Amino acid sequence: MNRSAKGFRVVSSIFTLMNIAVFFLPVTRRVQENYAALSWPQPEYVKDMFGGGVPFGDGITIGTEPLQMVWVICFMILPVIVSVVAGIWGIVGNYRQIVSSILIYVILALYIGMYFSISVVWPDALDGQMYERGIACSLHLICSVCGAISATAALLCTPKKIENVKVNIPQIREIKQQQIEAKYNIIMETSEKEPLPEYQPGEPRGVMVGLSGLYKGAEISFTDGEYIKLGRQADNHLVFEGQPNVSRRHCRIKWEAGRKKYIFRDYSSNGSFVNGSKDCLPQNLEIEMEPGTVVAIGDETNTFRLE
Repeated sequence: MNRSAKGFRVVSSIFTLMNIAVFFLPVTRRVQENYAALSWPQPEYVKDMFGGGVPFGDGITIGTEPLQMVWVICFMILPVIVSVVAGIWGIVGNYRQIVSSILIYVILALYIGMYFSISVVWPDALDGQMYERGIACSLHLICSVCGAISATAALLCTPKKIENVKVNIPQIREIKQQQIEAKYNIIMETSEKEPLPEYQPGEPRGVMVGLSGLYKGAEISFTDGEYIKLGRQADNHLVFEGQPNVSRRHCRIKWEAGRKKYIFRDYSSNGSFVNGSKDCLPQNLEIEMEPGTVVAIGDETNTFRLE
C-alpha cells in the first residue's frame, strides 16, 4: 500500500501545482454591449493592487480599499504560495507524510472562497456592462477538487505506523506441518526467552534466521541454487497466514553458494525493506544481497537475517 499512497500523493501534487499555471489565466471578465470582452489575470491584481489599483477603464480603478487588499492576499497570493509548498512536499516527501494532504485541503477551501466572493474586487458595473468570473476561477476549483480527492486516496492508502508492542505470535508448530517440512530444514531455538545471538561476520552458511514475527527464532536452511518462496498463499514454502501486510506471493530468495550471495526478487504490493530502510525494494528485479542483510517482509513485523 505504500506504493499506492506515494502514487496518489504525487498525483495530488501535480493537480495542486497546476494552480500555478492557472494563476496567469483571466480571473475577471467584463462583458459590454458593442465592445469586445475584457479580462484581467491575477498577476495584474497582485502587481497593481498596491500601486494605485487595477485599471478597469472609464476612469475606474479598484484596490485601494483595505478589504480588497486583504481579499487579494487571502484568495490570490496565499493559495498559490501554499500550492507550491504542498506540491513540492507531496512529490519529494515520503509516503507516510500527511502534511501535503492537509495543505491541499486548505488550498481547496481558499479557492472555494475565491469562487464565491470574487465580486469583492469588481467595480460597480455601468449601463450595459457586466462583470463575471474568468476561466481561472473554475479551473482553480477543478484542480483543487481533483487534488483533494487524490490526497484523500493517499491518506486511505497510507499504512498505519506499527507500534512496537508485544503480540502473541503463533509458534512454528501451529503452522501446517506439510508447509514447513518438504526440502527445507527449519530449526527452532530451544527457548523463546533466550535472545537471538548477534550476527558475527564469518563464513556464510546459507541460512535465513527469523528475527521477529511468525518465524522468530527459526533457522531456514537453503539448498544451493533453489528458491524459497514467501507469502500468504498455502503453496509458498514459508506461509504467513494472518499477516495482512504480507502479499499472497510476496517474494522469493535464492542462495548461491559459489558466489556466497543471496538473490532476492520482490512481487509484493506492500514492499520489502532491507537493513531498516523506509524505502522498499524495486519489484520484479533480482537484487543481490550480502550475508548479514536484514530483510523486512511487508513491514517490520516479520524480519529475517540472511547468514
